[in-house]
Amino acid sequence: VDTEVVLPDSETNPTEENEENAPEAMDQIQSTIISTFTILEQVDHDSSSFTQGLSYSNDGKVIFETTGLYSNSKVRRINPDTFDVELSVDMDDKFFGEGSTIYTDADGNERLIEITWKQQTGFIYDTGTLEKLQEFKYTTGRGDQGWGITYNPSEQEFIVSDGSKFLYFWDRDTLAEKRTVTVTRFDGRYQNQLNELEFMDGLVCCNIWHSDDIICVDPVTGTSVREYDMSSLWPADQRGDRENVLNGIALGKDHVLLTGKLWDRMYKVVFPDWTTLF
Repeated sequence: VDTEVVLPDSETNPTEENEENAPEAMDQIQSTIISTFTILEQVDHDSSSFTQGLSYSNDGKVIFETTGLYSNSKVRRINPDTFDVELSVDMDDKFFGEGSTIYTDADGNERLIEITWKQQTGFIYDTGTLEKLQEFKYTTGRGDQGWGITYNPSEQEFIVSDGSKFLYFWDRDTLAEKRTVTVTRFDGRYQNQLNELEFMDGLVCCNIWHSDDIICVDPVTGTSVREYDMSSLWPADQRGDRENVLNGIALGKDHVLLTGKLWDRMYKVVFPDWTTLF
């Protein structure tokens, strides 16, 4: 079942940008937003978690979650079998936690990297103990905010959002910005409010703040080549506050794990049209 594309947070896009798709993305292209997905399982989630980042460990045996809000931001290890919180570390009260992602560093160690909202500060953690190993500074284009972050292992680069229409690409080892792309939707309009991110099957999949759409974009051009309307997953009118938005995408071995801010649940889903995802 397809639905009409709705772009409440978009802007008009000049035609000179993002005209070609990378070869890797050409095989993925849809033409209309898809509202079809399959829920495999609904599982528990801490309803006090203002979810900002969600990812599986490389072996799938741990879920990592970072949460936001001043004086309530946390870094967590979650058991993927029971969905119990195994370890939770409080951030300093001055930090508003944002997105995070798992990656493998130059020495072969699995690490968790996290960014913050307005403090231009990021952290790298030991994934076993959640001990803070490194603190770093960064800049982005929208008042130097940090929203989402994911990792492309083939290019050894982080991909970062700041709530604007841009994605920023950072070198894994130096954390220096390499380039940016402008994200556009199917009809060619800019899409801003890009939030939590997950790198899946060569595409950067993005939550959009105050939207139930997930869009997956070509990392070379920024062009959206897959779009999913997730509004029927847990309808907004059942969630309570309008800030309890869909936010959190984690790629598992045979499913995609989705949740939101202050949700009491997470969902394991698959997309029938995306046959190359697993």
